[in-house]
Amino acid sequence: MKVLQFSSIIALVTLTTLAGCQHTDKTLEGSLEIKPSNVMQKLFSINTDEVFYITFPDHKNQVELTNFISANDSQGSKPYVRGVLANNKNYSASLDYTNITALNSSEDKNVFKFIAPYTLTNTTPVSDEALSNLDNPNLPSSSLYLGFFELDYNTNNITQHNQQLLGKYSTLTDINYDGQETVNVSIRQYPTETDQNKNVRSSVHALTFKAGEEMTLVDNVVAE
Repeated sequence: MKVLQFSSIIALVTLTTLAGCQHTDKTLEGSLEIKPSNVMQKLFSINTDEVFYITFPDHKNQVELTNFISANDSQGSKPYVRGVLANNKNYSASLDYTNITALNSSEDKNVFKFIAPYTLTNTTPVSDEALSNLDNPNLPSSSLYLGFFELDYNTNNITQHNQQLLGKYSTLTDINYDGQETVNVSIRQYPTETDQNKNVRSSVHALTFKAGEEMTLVDNVVAE
């Protein structure tokens, strides 16, 4: 019987240990690998693990946009990207990405400033009222907002500067930017959520915003 020398045994154990460590490192590396954001890839053609957040009116809670969906509203079927609040599944945000509008207010080519309409939804506004200040007064079952965002291409990070409530139980009908600082938005507003679903008893509102360092409401007129 051939007996291995003690030095050979030590070498064999060392090689086996190193091989095991290499395998473990590769397994750990695979488990720590972060998938790029499908939302950032589709909306901005960026391959990054940074994500797109919507800030709620309380300025404390944020929801990550994760899923592309097609939803029906009074204008028919429209595509949205949607996310659900992590600590309260009753709340969600649906961003109308077909109406993302670029602004010309940035002198830095690596900074992309834009506005986008989104709907914040609460599925249980009555029962949840005592538990969250999101219900009162800015978020009934459905509220349409216009958000002001900034995408930094150096970091691939999106910052939301502010938001403006367009209307409760409302749908967007038009958004127009003059290329300078004026944004005109037209919405159709309904008295209740039931009216919105049935597309009855609506009124048209024309809103004008000034987009500078922040976005401010200049005028709100009932058009019809």
